[in-house]
Amino acid sequence: MCECDKQPNNLLAAEVPDFSEAGFTASSEVSANAETFSAALATLQGVEALAISGCVAASVSGNQICFSIPIFGRFCFPSPVRIPIGAQLKACFQTCGTIIPTGVKVTIYLNGGAIFTIVIGRC
Repeated sequence: MCECDKQPNNLLAAEVPDFSEAGFTASSEVSANAETFSAALATLQGVEALAISGCVAASVSGNQICFSIPIFGRFCFPSPVRIPIGAQLKACFQTCGTIIPTGVKVTIYLNGGAIFTIVIGRC
């Protein structure tokens, strides 16, 4: 369940970046460089969970926007705006928590523009 009323205001105001446009930050240990990737894998031995970020396709079903996030599952929410036929929808997400994710923050993009952000769980 969304615990939106318990979230700090600054967390709810910030959008999840559109990773398909912006990419991932250079501060990430894992980059496109194979040598860096191998070094990062070597330092992650024994880690059971990591932060997950990404973007997935979203669809409209009735007046609901639906998407699936790996590990978390499928979610549907009422659309805050009318979605035109043929529009491109995507959901960009970031997990919250330390070793074990406690929630996920999702921003829905319609034709490249953010239309709303929601927190599922606790961030």
